[in-house]
Amino acid sequence: MSASFWIAFWWSAFVGTHIVLSALPVRQRLVAALGEKTFLGLYSLIALATFVPLVSVYLDHRHAGGLLWYLVAAQGVRHLAMLLAVLGIALVVAAVLQPSPALVGMKGAPVTRGLVRITRHPLFMGIALWAGAHLLLNGYATDVLFFGGLLFFSLIGARHQDDRKRVTDRERLGPFFAETSFWPFVAILAGRNTLVWRELPWLALVIGAAAAVGIYALHPWMFR
Repeated sequence: MSASFWIAFWWSAFVGTHIVLSALPVRQRLVAALGEKTFLGLYSLIALATFVPLVSVYLDHRHAGGLLWYLVAAQGVRHLAMLLAVLGIALVVAAVLQPSPALVGMKGAPVTRGLVRITRHPLFMGIALWAGAHLLLNGYATDVLFFGGLLFFSLIGARHQDDRKRVTDRERLGPFFAETSFWPFVAILAGRNTLVWRELPWLALVIGAAAAVGIYALHPWMFR
């Protein structure tokens, strides 16, 4: 079997098990039978068991398979990819320090401030931006499958989480969903929210951007 097959296989296993285990009928039955902590442990174990071999296969077969596109030489593409990568990593770091009320495990009254005024899923959107940046610069089959899968999972995972939370946490998150948006800036453009610059986690964003620049500088050494 080719590396492309195994990357597609492990992505299918990772995404499929995530969606099945987090689907309400399955999750509720397993939580009732195992308890919340045991279920979460099982969920995490299955995630690791499918994601680790996925990453391993890709790292052993980067830039393999047929060349589907070559955009590196196109004017402005490299700079655009670098910008998207920096924004993506900055968002991920900031989202960890200023988590969205819609994330799994979050409790208490949701507060719509900072990043979630832009999108209620800054963590997932940051990962999607980072994956999209790599798709622009890497057009071989294994690259496209790996980063394309990561982009797809980020968006479908966030949407799936929204759908589940609307049912299981409707009372707590109802107003929050009403004034925020899945896609960045949609709620602001629709007049349901406003961007408050002082609420943004600027320090975290700067740290994330600096980390992205550092990763870029070390990239040739890390991925020879």
